Amino acid sequence: MKKEIRLTVFIYTIFFTHTLFADDFHSIQLHGEADFRYLHTDSDSQNNSDFSKFAEGGANRDLFRVSEAALTLQGRIDWSWTGSIIAKYGHNAKNPIDISEATLFFKPVSTSPWRVNARLGSFFAPISLENTSVAWTSPYTLTSSAINSWVGEELKTFGGEGTVAYHFENGDHVDIFGAGFGNNDTTGTLLAFRGWRMHDYEATILDDFQLPNQAHIQSIFKKQAMTTQPFVEVDGRAGYYTGFNLERPDVLKFRALYYDNMANPKIVEKGQYGWHTRFGSAGLKIALPFELTFIEQSMIGQTQMGGFVGNHTAVDVDFWAHSFLLSKKITEGHRFSVRYDIFGTHKNDEILQNPNENKGNAWTLNYNWLFLKHHQLNFEVTTTTSNVTARTMQNINSTQDETLWQMGYRVFF
Repeated sequence: MKKEIRLTVFIYTIFFTHTLFADDFHSIQLHGEADFRYLHTDSDSQNNSDFSKFAEGGANRDLFRVSEAALTLQGRIDWSWTGSIIAKYGHNAKNPIDISEATLFFKPVSTSPWRVNARLGSFFAPISLENTSVAWTSPYTLTSSAINSWVGEELKTFGGEGTVAYHFENGDHVDIFGAGFGNNDTTGTLLAFRGWRMHDYEATILDDFQLPNQAHIQSIFKKQAMTTQPFVEVDGRAGYYTGFNLERPDVLKFRALYYDNMANPKIVEKGQYGWHTRFGSAGLKIALPFELTFIEQSMIGQTQMGGFVGNHTAVDVDFWAHSFLLSKKITEGHRFSVRYDIFGTHKNDEILQNPNENKGNAWTLNYNWLFLKHHQLNFEVTTTTSNVTARTMQNINSTQDETLWQMGYRVFF
C-alpha cells in the first residue's frame, strides 16, 4: 500500500511541476515555517510514556529540538486550477523529510451567487477551526486540542472533495461539501489502544506509529504489527464524509461534518487491521467584542475492529472530545489564549484483557508575540489530569497528572 501512495505522490508531483512551468501564465510561490522548541515535562514519577497524554511523556525531562520545518510550493495552473505541495521535516517522523499534503484545487471564477469548487489529492478534512496557519499550524497555541491532535495523527483524505456554495449579497455564504477517499482504513487504532493525546505533530503520508504496550496487544491480536500505519488501504472500499459550513466572514463560522471510513473490521493485511470508524464533528468560531475570539469544537464517534466476540466486535470503543478556546489580541502582534479540553473513550467490547477506558481534561495557556512580520515567540503551559485503565497493566496508577512547559520560536517565510 505504501508503494501505491508513493506512486500517487510521484505522479502528482510530475504533473504539478510540469504544469507550473508549461507557459508564462503560471506563478510559483514558496512559503514555509521552521519551529524551534524548548520543552520541560513534569509528571508523576511513575508515569509511562506509552499512555502519557503528551508525546514527550516522562517525568522531569528537558528537551531542545527543531520541532518542525515545512516548505509549501503553491502555483496557479490556469484560471480555475491551482496546486499545492507541503514537504515537512518532523521531529517524530519516520522519514526525515516527507510529504504532508499534495493537493490540486479547482475553483472557477463565478459571477453567480452559486459557486462550485473541488480539491483532489492528499489533504486534511475540514474539521479544525484552530489549525488554519501555514502547514496546518495554529495561530493560537503550540499544542493542538485533543481533537486536532488526533486529526493530525490518523485522519488525512486521499481522494476528492467537492463543494457547492451559495453567496449572499452581504458576503454570507452557505457551503455543502462531500468527499470520497481511501487509505484511511486504520483510523481509530491509536484512539482505541492508546487514547487521546495532545501534541502538535501531523503525520506525513508514509508515517507510522509505535503501538503502546506492544507485547500485550500482540498477545491478543497476533496478526497486528508492532506499528500502525495511518494511511493504508486494507479492504478496497472507499470511505466518505459530508457536511455543511455557515459563515459570515470575520464574524462567525459554524461547521458540521459526518465521517465514515467504511472499513471492514474483519480484514487484516500485512499487520494492519481494518477499523470501522465513524464520527460526527461540529465547530463554532465567533469574533467577540474587545478583539476576543471564541472557538468550540466537538467530536463524538465509534471505532470497531475484528470479528464478533459475544455481542460486540473484538474491539468496540466509543470516543468523544470537546474543546473551548478563548483568545485575546492584546496589542498589535501580541495574543493570549486559553483552552480547555475534555475527552474520553468508553469500552463496549467483552475482551477483559484489553482495557480501553480513558478519560481526561486539560488546560492550555499560551502567550505569543508576532514581531517583524515573520517571527513569533511562544510561551505555553499545558496541564492534564487523566485516568487510563491500561496503565494498571504496567503496575502504575491509572490516574496521572502531567504538565508540559514550552518556549517556541517560529519563523514564517
